[in-house]
Amino acid sequence: MAIRHRCLLLGLSAAVLTAGGIYCITRSPATRPIPQGPTTQPDRATRPTEQYPPEELAAACREAAEGLRGRLDRRFAITVAPPFVVAGNMPPSQLKRRAEGSVVRPARAMWASYFQKRPDKAITVLLFTGGESYKDWAGRLFNDRRVPHFGYYKPAERTLVMNISTGGGTLVHELTHALIVYDFPDVPLWFNEGLASLHEQCNVSERRLTGLVNWRLPGLQKAISAGKLRPLRELLTKRDFYGRLRGLNYAQARYFCMYMQHKGLLAKFYKHFRENHTGKDADVKAVEHVFEQKLDYIDAAFIEWVKTLKFE
Repeated sequence: MAIRHRCLLLGLSAAVLTAGGIYCITRSPATRPIPQGPTTQPDRATRPTEQYPPEELAAACREAAEGLRGRLDRRFAITVAPPFVVAGNMPPSQLKRRAEGSVVRPARAMWASYFQKRPDKAITVLLFTGGESYKDWAGRLFNDRRVPHFGYYKPAERTLVMNISTGGGTLVHELTHALIVYDFPDVPLWFNEGLASLHEQCNVSERRLTGLVNWRLPGLQKAISAGKLRPLRELLTKRDFYGRLRGLNYAQARYFCMYMQHKGLLAKFYKHFRENHTGKDADVKAVEHVFEQKLDYIDAAFIEWVKTLKFE
């Protein structure tokens, strides 16, 4: 799967001229309803006990929307739901449904489940209804000429650029990266990508995203059957997520997050890990703490659980 993954914001004019990295994934599963780690640190973030969004953020989003209108043509609608500014070449009613179903609602669920701190800057989401318009506008706005098929995230600009005709899965994956950086800026890659990949195909409720079995499963099961899946301890400690095993790493990390979800431990693990992620073998210690078991036993039970899953 992709290499790294990761909206228009305060100062759009400057943002579109900045050369930011492109983080992409190579396949886009579905996310229900439809309506690789971050590299930039937020200046600060707001806590849920504060009024959200603060007026300065709402004003920044309105300003970003006005700037965006000057850079897009009449085919585009724009809607503002702080911290998000969402634009797309589609009718306004359709854009609002997309924004609510694939951006605002998943974000609310992530804040309710995991993230204590929220963005203090505008995040822009650009939704294009076809591959040609997606490629054309990526070139016009960012001078990005070789873009992944499904979409990508430019963390330096806090901008998601999406070919929404391929589905909403990539969008919610990248949205996870865009939000987690405010709450857990030093999150290790295996968990960052595991959680984001879990959200590629999921059910979305007001307070929870529930990951579903997806296309990554067959490759993981094949590796297990062939005895080629590395121990969970290595995934958690090697810090080589984007190396030669990256495709399998995505699958292993996704389904381990799904296993924690299955055991009712995912939110508990996230909160504990966020506060206890430094030091030698911190990842292993956090997993063992939440499961109240040794990692080798957890890994064996995880493998047996994966074998029972089916992808239609």
